[in-house]
This record gives sequence, C-alpha cells and structure tokens, in this order.
Amino acid sequence: MHLYETAIVFDSQAKSEEIEERINNVKNFITNHGGTIVSSEEVGKRRLAYEINKKQYGYYIYIRFNAQGNLIALLEREYRLSENVLRYLTLKIDKNQILAEEKSAGEQSDKGEKTSETVPAEAPKSVAKVEETEEVATKPEAANVEASEEPVAVEDESSDTADDESEKTAEEK
Repeated sequence: MHLYETAIVFDSQAKSEEIEERINNVKNFITNHGGTIVSSEEVGKRRLAYEINKKQYGYYIYIRFNAQGNLIALLEREYRLSENVLRYLTLKIDKNQILAEEKSAGEQSDKGEKTSETVPAEAPKSVAKVEETEEVATKPEAANVEASEEPVAVEDESSDTADDESEKTAEEK
C-alpha cells in the first residue's frame, strides 16, 4: 500500500448538504475498495485562479489515504462522472516528503517551547541595552564635534579615466 493525497475542487454553488454528501461518498469509495483514510482537510470556499465552466469559486478538500495503485484509476473515474467536481488531482506521497513533514513539525513544536521560555528572560536585558545606547547619542559634546567638521569633496576617478581613454582614441584617429 502507498500513501496518496487527492485534492478535489467541488462546485461551490452546490448546496452544503450536496457537498458533504459528495465528500462522504469519496471517503466511502476509498474505504470500500481497500483503502484507509489517514487524514482529511476541508479548506472551504476559495476563489479559483481562473474560471472553470463559468464558475469563479470552488470548495476545496484534501484527503490523504493509503491504498493500492489500482484504486486511483477507479477513484478518478468517479471524479469524472460527478457533475459537482470541477477539478481533481491525486498524487503519490514520497517517503522523503513524509520525513521532511515530520521533521518540520518537530522543529515547529521545539520552537514553540523555546520561545515561550526565553522571551520573558531576555526582555529585561534588551531594554537595558536600549537605555545605554540612548545616553551615548544624547551627549551634547558628540553633536558639537560633528557640526564643526567641514564636508570634503570627493572626486569620481572613474569619470576621469573614461575621459582620458576617449582622448587617446581621438588622438589615434
């Protein structure tokens, strides 16, 4: 058995009871043909990137399931026969992707625990550093020294060399 994910876009103009019935039909079809549903996520009504059958909105659902390869052809046939299905896509989930998802989920839970512990402890230190830098910037002596210095003009050397090269080429001609 392999892990698959199917994304289905239903017509959003259909009644909510019809959409729920369609979702249950898909889930029952998978389980009746030897598959097991791992997870399902209903994203809901979203605007389509482009019109499909003169419709601008669709109802999105994602279903992850374990099944044999021959179930996919049967499932997609059911999608094509349904009038409420605007688009569908079924993908085989790679083992590397599963490991990457588990790793990122583990890192996110670790970050959540670390941030909750470290934020209160570090907050007073950063406030003290800000106060120290404000004192240095507000000293009047530093402002007087900067104001007494006169700006120095800097010439652009790249323009001088370009003029010299153009003069050389004109003399050679």
